[in-house]
Amino acid sequence: MNTLRLLQSLVVIHLTGLTLMAGTSAVSFLAFKKLSNSLDEDQAAVKYYFKKLLGLSGLLPLGAILLISSGVGLLLITHTYGQLWFQLKMGVVVALISNGFLFGARQEVKIKQILDAPESQIHLQLRQPLVRLRIFYAIQLTLFLLAIILTVTKPG
Repeated sequence: MNTLRLLQSLVVIHLTGLTLMAGTSAVSFLAFKKLSNSLDEDQAAVKYYFKKLLGLSGLLPLGAILLISSGVGLLLITHTYGQLWFQLKMGVVVALISNGFLFGARQEVKIKQILDAPESQIHLQLRQPLVRLRIFYAIQLTLFLLAIILTVTKPG
C-alpha cells in the first residue's frame, strides 16, 4: 500500500472515531435534555430510557481507540508533532479525556445509583446530576468543535 492510500485510510478511520465519539455525545446531550424535561411523567419509562441512554457510553471507547490509533498513524506519516496547532489540539484532547473521566463518568455513576435505588421519587434526586451531565455534554461538544477547528485552520 502506498503512502497516499495509507494516509487516506487513516483519515477515514480518524473521522469514523470522531463521528462515533462526537455523535454519541450529541445524541446523549439531546436525549438527556429531553428526558430531564419529562421526569414528572411515567417513572418506569423514564428509568428504562435513562438506562438505555447510559448504555451509549459504551461506544465512546471504540471511538477513542479508532481516533488514537489512526491519530498515531497520521502523526507518524505527517510528522506534525512540532506544529503549534497539533500541540493545541493535543491539549484539547487531554481536556476531553479528563472531562470524561473526572466529570462525566461520576455523574453517570450517580444517575445509575439513583435509578437502581428503590426510591419512588427519583425525579427530585435526578435533577442535580442531570443538570451537571448536560453541562458535561455541552463542554464535550465544545471541545470536539475546537479540535475540529484547530485541525482545519492549523493556526501557527
